[in-house]
Amino acid sequence: MNIRPILPVLFVVALPSVARAEILSVNVPVANFRAGPSTSEPVEFTATRYYPVKVLDREDGWCKIKDFEGDLAWVADRLLAKIKTIVIKVPRGNVREEPTTSAEVAFQAERGEVFKVLERKGRWLHVVDVEGEKGWVREDLAWGTKKVGNAGGSS
Repeated sequence: MNIRPILPVLFVVALPSVARAEILSVNVPVANFRAGPSTSEPVEFTATRYYPVKVLDREDGWCKIKDFEGDLAWVADRLLAKIKTIVIKVPRGNVREEPTTSAEVAFQAERGEVFKVLERKGRWLHVVDVEGEKGWVREDLAWGTKKVGNAGGSS
């Protein structure tokens, strides 16, 4: 009798393909973020146009997301778009006239305020809010960009 060693058999389990996490933004005036992927699920929170979220998973027209505060929820994918936006992550941040800390402060933005990114110059982001106010924000005051630094004080 010839005895052969038993070779381990590898089973490949087909997992749903999840694209690497991407940042998308609310593209409607107000979006409902729900406890699960259905309109029958309770609304956990709402967010306005330009609110950025990290997409973690997709299921039947819904996106499971994580926001800048670490909250998890589901939102209909048709309410999101690939728009470069940020949300202010510090209690209050200066939005400046030019991309330098020596420039005049145009206005201050509160934690949770959202902006569309028009351009980048080094660590500075030229932004506009939904009402058309523009200015420059240092990227470390915001969440939603590829290069997110630690929260600092007002720049």
